[in-house]
Amino acid sequence: MTRSELVIAMTVALLGAVVLGWILRWIYGGMARAGTAKVETVDDMTARLAQAEEGQATIAAQLAATDQSLRGQLREKQAELDAAMDGLRTARQQISDWQAAYEAEKARADAKSDNQDSPQG
Repeated sequence: MTRSELVIAMTVALLGAVVLGWILRWIYGGMARAGTAKVETVDDMTARLAQAEEGQATIAAQLAATDQSLRGQLREKQAELDAAMDGLRTARQQISDWQAAYEAEKARADAKSDNQDSPQG
């Protein structure tokens, strides 16, 4: 190998090393930017998750309060219904007693009128 060929070979090798370094730097830079973007995305997603969890806790508290309120209203309405049913039961019993008394009085009156209508002798 002559001196000129050696210089050309070394020049090509150095040029190849420079080109290879430039390409590798370009690839590394692209990956580094992607990594930074991913970190920002993860931070954004973490913030959104925290906000969603806070909203969920708020909704759960509102749901618990609404549930407690509705259960109280249900107990109140059930008590009113029980009172109304007791009143209705009492009214039906009184009606039954009045009807029985009426029927007894009517039977006594019919028996008395039958005794007065029949000839006594």
